[in-house]
Amino acid sequence: MTTTATAPTLEDLRGTSLVEMYLQANPETRGYIHATLQGNRTSGDDLVDKHLKPMIEAIYRQIRTLVDPATLTVAQARMYIAELSVFARHNAQFLRLAAAQVYGSCPALGHEFDRNFLEEGGEPGKVPAHYILYTRALLTDLGLLVNGHVPAPETGLLVLQHQVLVNSHMTGLIAGGYYATEGVAVAETEILRAITDRYGELTIRASGPALTSLDYYYRLHLDEDHEAAQVGGMSVEEAHVEGLARFIRQSDLFGLDLPQALEGFLQIFNAMAHWWTQLAYRAEELN
Repeated sequence: MTTTATAPTLEDLRGTSLVEMYLQANPETRGYIHATLQGNRTSGDDLVDKHLKPMIEAIYRQIRTLVDPATLTVAQARMYIAELSVFARHNAQFLRLAAAQVYGSCPALGHEFDRNFLEEGGEPGKVPAHYILYTRALLTDLGLLVNGHVPAPETGLLVLQHQVLVNSHMTGLIAGGYYATEGVAVAETEILRAITDRYGELTIRASGPALTSLDYYYRLHLDEDHEAAQVGGMSVEEAHVEGLARFIRQSDLFGLDLPQALEGFLQIFNAMAHWWTQLAYRAEELN
């Protein structure tokens, strides 16, 4: 059973991590992860639904509490916006590299990565590349230029870890790592929307739908009935999550190694949780 303990503070996290604290507080999930890595659990459905999804949801609630968008200063909000733009800059090329890596061993997974790449990177005649939409929206609505931003060390490390992952020779590892990347995307987009709203409120006294270009960008990712949604009943981000979850749920069908997929998930999920924590420390220094 998943616990819902009070969110840790930055001081609580010194010497540990959000993932370590979660697994300590949820021994059933800790045990299931250990057993899966040892090859003693083989249900991808149980792994996703009973353990990974609840862990993502719980830890990203804690991340939102650590960031606390409603209390950010202009400098803090600008820092988060600039750092959060960096992964979006590279995600389309990572998806394309991931597709190329896995096509030989799992064509269906390669197709899924290609589908995501065309949505993220811009498919001719449809919605432009998401990074282009986002950076233009920041310029149009908030006058913020993030193009060419040189990332902080913790952001550069996150990008490096993704680059290493998509160049792996292990198909399962790539599948699990990208499930982590997509599994957190809805929560991250919602946090980013709260941060840009805060920046807008502090600088031009506008937020939400009043930031028309940013509002379109967020609805593109989160609304089930948006024109960009291609899978019925699901938003763009939800479709990405479920599309990749399928390869963990049915790892036997696709010839993927479940412990290997879990290893990939843990590599990237830990990296992303660590990244957010380090950004929160950086924001604290700006206060």
